[in-house]
Amino acid sequence: MNNLEQFIRENKGQFDDQRPNRSIWLEIEHNLDKSVENKKIFRLSFFKIAASVVLILSVGVLIGINYSASSKEMNYTISPEMKQYKETEAFYNTQVIRKLDQLTDPTIKRNVENDLKQLDEIYNELKSEMLNTQYANSSMMIDAMIQNHKTKVEILENILNKQNQIKNDTAIISM
Repeated sequence: MNNLEQFIRENKGQFDDQRPNRSIWLEIEHNLDKSVENKKIFRLSFFKIAASVVLILSVGVLIGINYSASSKEMNYTISPEMKQYKETEAFYNTQVIRKLDQLTDPTIKRNVENDLKQLDEIYNELKSEMLNTQYANSSMMIDAMIQNHKTKVEILENILNKQNQIKNDTAIISM
């Protein structure tokens, strides 16, 4: 690379003997101006798109915050009856999960889960009916929903009792 640089420096005068035509420089300058304009237009459209995205996200966040705040207000205005129901529902759901875990036979467990799904469908119908009627006769609906949970637990208890009885009978026979 040093030899090339040295050669160019020594023979610089021989390279500068011709000048380009003025029209060539004007054409180059004209093309440079177009590319600068294109870049500006691209930058402007990019910033418009970015600003639109930021605006949409901001509106979404504000709506989400507003919705969250209104749902919190609704939670504070829940009747004492509903609060008690929520606690009862949590209790029964925990009982159902615990009793399902105690089932050892996979076939029985699958059948029980299918039966419980049917009860869940009934529960969801009751819940949607209660919400659609805006808590009209809510105590009656809540009682029916609690009874649904109790039924689930009773089914599981009966099956667990039979499972334990079969285990005990098998243990006695094998002695």
